[in-house]
Amino acid sequence: MSLSDKLFNQIKQLSTNITEENYYACHEQGYDILSKIKDLGIEQEYTYNLLFKYYNSLEDGLSKEWIADLLDCICGWCAPHKYIWGNREK
Repeated sequence: MSLSDKLFNQIKQLSTNITEENYYACHEQGYDILSKIKDLGIEQEYTYNLLFKYYNSLEDGLSKEWIADLLDCICGWCAPHKYIWGNREK
């Protein structure tokens, strides 16, 4: 299993443990994992499509909402400093 696959699996694992209490802490962890995926040179479109496929497999609820928030950080539907594939410094 490649490092990027392991990182995607970490996101999926985190999504199964989302509660209202840990939502934002988990979001920061997910954001950091996505940043590592970007730093590996994985393309934005590939990352988005893989995570969107996972999003579509989820039932409505906090986990799905959390993945949607991460998708926003991939596509830029977020604050400019949170846009992972934007022009941010490493």
